[in-house]
Amino acid sequence: MKKRTKIVIGLIVALHFCFLGLLVYGIFGGIRITINGGEKVTSTIYNSYNDLGISVSKFGYVLNNDWYSYDEVNNIDISKIGKYTESYDVNFLLRNFHVERTVEVIDDIKPTIITNLSTIKRDFCSKKDQEKLEYEALDNYDGDLTDKVTLEEDDDTMFIRVMDSHDNLLEMTLPIEYTDKPEDIFRINGSSTTYVSSGSKYSDSGVTYTDGCGNPKEGLVKTGNVDTSKTGEYTINYAADGKTLTRKVIVYNANAGSYIPSGEKVIYLTFDDGPGVYTERILNTLAKYNVKATFFVTHQFGNYVHLIKREYEEGHSVAVHSYTHNWNIYYSVDNYVNDFNKMNDDIEYYTGTRSKIFRFPGGSSNTISRGYSKGVVSAIASKMNSDGYVYFDWDVNSGDAEGANQSTVYSKVTSGAGWCNKCVILMHDIKYATANALDDILNTLTSKGYKFGTLSTASPTVHHTIAN
Repeated sequence: MKKRTKIVIGLIVALHFCFLGLLVYGIFGGIRITINGGEKVTSTIYNSYNDLGISVSKFGYVLNNDWYSYDEVNNIDISKIGKYTESYDVNFLLRNFHVERTVEVIDDIKPTIITNLSTIKRDFCSKKDQEKLEYEALDNYDGDLTDKVTLEEDDDTMFIRVMDSHDNLLEMTLPIEYTDKPEDIFRINGSSTTYVSSGSKYSDSGVTYTDGCGNPKEGLVKTGNVDTSKTGEYTINYAADGKTLTRKVIVYNANAGSYIPSGEKVIYLTFDDGPGVYTERILNTLAKYNVKATFFVTHQFGNYVHLIKREYEEGHSVAVHSYTHNWNIYYSVDNYVNDFNKMNDDIEYYTGTRSKIFRFPGGSSNTISRGYSKGVVSAIASKMNSDGYVYFDWDVNSGDAEGANQSTVYSKVTSGAGWCNKCVILMHDIKYATANALDDILNTLTSKGYKFGTLSTASPTVHHTIAN
């Protein structure tokens, strides 16, 4: 009996302790501390760090934060790259728990590149950009990275790349667009009809046969010859690319008197160096005979530049001669082009359009330019031609620039006009002798049945042999 009693008492005591154990476990056991967002997180430098806190669960059930409290402590510096510790001290039902999170501050932001162009436009011939590409590279951490930028071309694309100190690479691309390929050039140098006195030497000025960029092409075939010991008409043919150009060479007897070729006679009166003091008088004379001319204008005389407007409005052709008419424009191609563009700006201001034709100061055959830059006229002619401009020299020189008087100017113009079907005549509207002689000149030429024309890019060109 006593033994059974002891066993019963033992069981009661054991059950009591089990109950107490279960009670304690129920109160203090099954607790789990969860770090929201994970034990390891990253944060971008300079961005504010957002603490996600912790959660407490018991037996898998998340407890309301009224059941517990915690203190958060960290040493995070968002202005510096590195790893930092964030700790949480949790108090729950008189129990303390300690958990930690690792926060790594990183730089994962790519630099930025700012450019002044969205498309690179490039000249087909020179392969030079029409506008310089400028760029700036900035990084949120490293600051100015412009000197770290690399450029690379592949086909028709420009690749612009920059990498910061944390290996964040930015690549941007710009398309490269080329100007249209210029058409090949195949044209006669000088006039298509040339007059040579018998017994003199004939020198053929040939043709220009190049690609649109001014590079000589092969395959030109020239046929025909000229015998200056016999008067008559000769033909020289130039063949290339399935096309043929023809020059007529007329050998005449210089002692047989004035020679007027058959066909329509057209005179192209041209006036250089103005507008000036005599330009208005010359315009009045031209209006009297209803004759149109071509004015190769300058900005030498500022008080008269406005007459460009009248020249244009009365149906004359206005073309570029030079803004300054200073020989130093022949120092370089750029010098010449800058001067040319300033004069064309004037023309556009008074006429609303820019001219595509011009005349070299001194003509294309001038030798003064040699004293400024060797070969500069040839280089200018090539560039201007590739840019779509046409230059004109002359068949007949009035001599007014050399000081010819009224009588001589009249004689040179009226007699010289008799030797060609289409004559470009050089005069200057800043010369007193020309202003005085023009009425008689027009009276004589109109009475002989000449017609008058203005020059354009479609006119027969007159080119001297370039001497530099």
